[in-house]
This record gives sequence, structure tokens and C-alpha cells, in this order.
Amino acid sequence: MKKITITLFALLFTFCLMAQAPLKISYQAVVRDANGQLITNSTVGMRISILKDSPTGPVQYAETHTSTTNANGLATLEIGEGTPVSGGTFFSIEWRSGSHYIQTETDPNGGTNYTISGTSQLLSVPYALYSNIAGVSTAWTRVGDNVASVPSGNVGIGTGAFIPESKLQVEADDAIRIYGTQGSFNHGGTIHFGDGNIVYLEEYEDDNLKLKANKTWVDSDVWVGPDPFQLNTGVDASKFEVKGEQVAIRGQVSVISANTNWNRGVVGSVQGGTGTNWGVYGAASNGINSVGVYGFGSTTVGATGVHGFGQGDFSRGVYGEANGALALAGAFNGDVNYTGELMGPSDAKLKKEVMALDGALEKVLQLEPKTYFFKTDEFTDLNLPTGAQMGFIAQEVQDIFPGVVHETAHVAHPKPGEETELRTTEYISINYLSFIPVLTKAIQEQQEEIESLKKENETLQARLERLEALVEGLQK
Repeated sequence: MKKITITLFALLFTFCLMAQAPLKISYQAVVRDANGQLITNSTVGMRISILKDSPTGPVQYAETHTSTTNANGLATLEIGEGTPVSGGTFFSIEWRSGSHYIQTETDPNGGTNYTISGTSQLLSVPYALYSNIAGVSTAWTRVGDNVASVPSGNVGIGTGAFIPESKLQVEADDAIRIYGTQGSFNHGGTIHFGDGNIVYLEEYEDDNLKLKANKTWVDSDVWVGPDPFQLNTGVDASKFEVKGEQVAIRGQVSVISANTNWNRGVVGSVQGGTGTNWGVYGAASNGINSVGVYGFGSTTVGATGVHGFGQGDFSRGVYGEANGALALAGAFNGDVNYTGELMGPSDAKLKKEVMALDGALEKVLQLEPKTYFFKTDEFTDLNLPTGAQMGFIAQEVQDIFPGVVHETAHVAHPKPGEETELRTTEYISINYLSFIPVLTKAIQEQQEEIESLKKENETLQARLERLEALVEGLQK
């Protein structure tokens, strides 16, 4: 095998701490064969190794190159930009500790059949790397491709002569910008808090900001919307306001207030537009138990879970709709109290196939009013009333007035921390209001019988009087 002699011609080092230029060593060498003849205009294979502590020390890093010599036998390459074959990356070399040597191996045929030609120590020029990373200031250290701060002091950018007060303090009009790697506008930039991926702030779509956390506290005036200059311009300025065509809040909102009047957990207000405005719109689906809006009131006196207020013509404080089997527009699990009027649809224009109600008295006479107690200890979900009750048995009424008896169901809503399966109790109920026209007709039919009996009684009374007069005449 030929012995190749490598003459070190120049060794230059370039380093930029701000990463504007790659970390590398510009290396040039004159390649000669065993007879001292230049190897010119030829492709040669080279392996460069950085050894530690001695010319035969362990290899900290090694890489391979393919270079072409010029007419003077000069081969030029850049250490740090070859193909790594040992020791990780060129950036992982620990320049601060011990001495370092460069070993060159060359294959004149451009392959990897290397002939060791020599080792020389790296002296002052390459140690600019140590000086820039840790020699001038021990504030930073490099581990692989990572740079970390060792001391416990603060870092200031744009602070001038002022000592930064935080671990990282940036003073500028456009202080920090985070670019992601997604889409045409580089969205996806994320700021993580803590030791995991639980709490973070992210531009998850272009111009869309996502805040994720198990719990979020807002203890300052926050404005989300197109016009931040309107913040706190009115008496009713809120701590957290959202303006936009569509707003979705996923998770939990909690408000702790120390005010003495009109404390509001969630306030919804919509003005303008040409469609239907919903102050607060709650929608829930695809769950074990879905509740669009849940209200809970707790205090010593006068707590209200949901309070509705309607002002103006055709306004409604609370409005419910139902669509589906056994669906109810409103359901109350407990006593119900009202101070206004209870009204139902009765306009003639809403009705068809109107017929007179006959035979009500006969059916009413078949009803059997009962006294009873509800099984409150067995059906605990229904919140049934206690004490003696008066009413009918639905199954008995169903045989007489099937139209006033309906199938219904009570669905128990699990509370946080309870079981996740719904408990449904099906039963039949009576529309007691439907008895009003039945009882009215029964009274009318009974009154007709009374009037008929009165007329019959008057006729009999007149005949009796005539008989008594006839008897008195005969006796005289």
C-alpha cells in the first residue's frame, strides 16, 4: 500500500456565537505520495478525527470527506461539514477540557482505504471555539446541538445598562415572535409551561390562538376581540370580554367576586345583527349526559340556579323546546311555584274537528279519588313530595280517560364525581288540567238533571196541592 504524506498547509477557524455562520474549521492540506510527488487533480478520500488529550487518545469526533486536489496538490475541506462517522456531531465536542489533536487519514483513490499520514495538536486558533462558548464567559455551555445557561443569573436583551429582573427579560416594541412550521404562514408556534405538555399557548391555526390548561385564572382586565381600545370605557367593564362573530368556550369558567351587588358568573350580551341574537347559547351533545346550560344556586336564602328575565313585547325570560320521544320542553324535579298566570293554547283558530263533550258525568262517577304516600325512600331520584297526598291512580284513570294519561320518564343527571351512567325512571303521569273541562261538563250534566228533577218536583207539588184542596172540599 502506498504511503501518503499530508503536509499541513493552513488551518483556519470560523465561529459565530449568534449562529449566523456554521461552526466549522476551514482546512487545507498538500497531499504527496511516498516519493514526495504531489497528487494533483485527483479525487481523494479523507477521514478527519479529533482526538483528546494525546496523539493516540480517544476519538471525540470523526467525519469523512471526498475532496479534489488542485494542480498544486492542495485539498480543501471544512471540518464540521463532512459525514459524521463517530462521536455524534462536531458541535458536541467538549473543547473546554483537555488538549485536542487532529488526525488525518487519506485514500488517494477517493475511497475509504485510508493510510494514516499524521497527527498534529490543535493549538490557539481552534480554541477560539472554547473562548466563544465558555472561555470568555462561563454563562453558557453546549451539549450536542443544545446551548444552556449554567449560572443562576438573569438574561437581558435590549435592557441596556439595566440589570434584568427576570430569568429572561426582553425590552422592545416587537419583543418576541414565535414561528411555527405549519402552513403557509408558519403557524403552530407553541409556548409550554411547566414540565409537560399540559399547559401551553399555541397558534394552532393561522391567526387562531389556543390556550390549554386544566384550570385558568384571569385576574386582570383581558380583552379578546377587534377593538381593545374600548376596554373599561363603560361602568360595566368586565374582567374578561370576548368579541367576535363566533365564540366557543370549552372547559370550566370560574369567577370569584367580592362585590356586594349584582355578582355575575357568566354574562352574555349580543346587540345588533339581522338574525336571532342569543345572549348565552349552550349546546351539549355526544355525552353520557349532555346539558346545554346548567344552573346551580347556593346560599342561605333566595338562591337561584337559572334566572330568566324578559323585557319588551313578546319577550320570554326562559324558553324551552323539545323534540324526540318522551322529550320535555321543561322538567322540574321538585315543587313548582308561580305567581303569574298559567296559560295554554285555546284559540279557536288553532283547533279542528271540534265536538261536544258528552257523558262526562257518567265517567267522572267512575273515578276513585285516593289518599296515599309516595315511595320517597325507593325513588330517590324523583324528589317526590312527602306527607299524605290526594289524587288518582294513573292506571285507573287511563281506563276511563286515556287522553289525560301520558308516558313520561325522569332522567337523573349525574353530578361531578358521581357515576357516569344515567338513571332513568319511566312512569305514567296525569294531566290534571285536562280534568277541568271534564269536571265542568259533568257539573253541567248534573245541573241539567237537577233542573229536570226540580221541574218534576214542582209538577208533583202542584198535583199534591190540588189533591189536598179536593180532599178538603169533600170533607166539608
